[in-house]
Amino acid sequence: MRIAVVGGGPGGLYLASWAKRFDPAGEVVVWERNPVGDTFGFGVVFSDGTLLGIKETDPALYDAMAARSERWADIAVRYRGEVVRSAGHGFAAIGRKELLRLLYRRCAEAGVTLRFGEQGPPVERLLAEYDLVVAADGANSAIRSGRSEAFGTSLDTRSSRYIWLAVDKPFDALTFLVSESGHGALHGHAYPFSAELSTFIVEADEHAWRAAGLAAPIAGVTPDGSDRFAVERLEEIFADTLDGHRLTGNRSRWRRFTVVRNRRWHQGNLVLLGDAAHTTHFSIGSGTRLAMEDALVLAGLLRDHGCLGGGGGSPEAALVAYERRRGPAVAAAQRAAQASLEWFEGIGLAMGREASQFAFELLTRGGRLSYEDLTAAARSSDSSFR
Repeated sequence: MRIAVVGGGPGGLYLASWAKRFDPAGEVVVWERNPVGDTFGFGVVFSDGTLLGIKETDPALYDAMAARSERWADIAVRYRGEVVRSAGHGFAAIGRKELLRLLYRRCAEAGVTLRFGEQGPPVERLLAEYDLVVAADGANSAIRSGRSEAFGTSLDTRSSRYIWLAVDKPFDALTFLVSESGHGALHGHAYPFSAELSTFIVEADEHAWRAAGLAAPIAGVTPDGSDRFAVERLEEIFADTLDGHRLTGNRSRWRRFTVVRNRRWHQGNLVLLGDAAHTTHFSIGSGTRLAMEDALVLAGLLRDHGCLGGGGGSPEAALVAYERRRGPAVAAAQRAAQASLEWFEGIGLAMGREASQFAFELLTRGGRLSYEDLTAAARSSDSSFR
């Protein structure tokens, strides 16, 4: 089988590595328009449950990820000078560049052809020359955009702004933080992804964003291409949390989050994967996990339907099964993400709560955690929600 993958993120690379392993005689080519190692963002979060799934299906990758990950069990909420902690959860994070390096290696070992710094050929040409074309080109997928009617694409661009940064401070938990400096609620979350660094994402509604002076046009950029004023201003706003540590960016600019949904994930021998097919708000941290799960399921179904390994099967049945298998799990994640997104958009409604009540509402915002879950997690860790 000949497979073309457009997009060299974790989902596209993971699919390529599995497809080539299942079909060593086949051809798998990945096109990534950016240079090798050039990526947006910093750390990638995985829950303990997700890591267990990787360990069961791909122990070699699990071992490599575990050796390079930071782990923690607590969620902390910093609010009005207080810190409320909930113990017994279980998370790990790895630098996005580290994860990509591991996946590059797996692709190279399997014999995948990687073409970095190259725009993929026109999709019509790929569809004519390859048995399967995988659009793994992200939330702004050009391939999907060109066929949005066929896929039934729905794009919901939200009003709040966010910026993705890092800080040279290793937080000891997934930490939600709220700043009230007379400009409305600016909020963010941080988590460690190495021994020295943490991801630091800040979000604000339109009022708070403007009131804090963050709407100023970009007048200068840092060496990494980030909005210099935004970085410096956020260091001032979150000075109490940062404790003198510095923020850094990676082409970091204020953006609006777009919820991507599609009624269909495939058309003929073209299939959407990861953020090209669906997005989940960063506040639940599931985007990379869902993309890698997409990849593993799709590769397995292509094998089971005789498309890989010389079976001579047609991809159509595998792609139908892929949508049926992944659709419910993705829909559940998107429902939780939508609830989380909307809670943070309306965070001002909870700002009058006392600290423990505010933290409880934040932790249960997506419907995935209940009071019983929080108390059970606390008991299992010999700690308490406090």
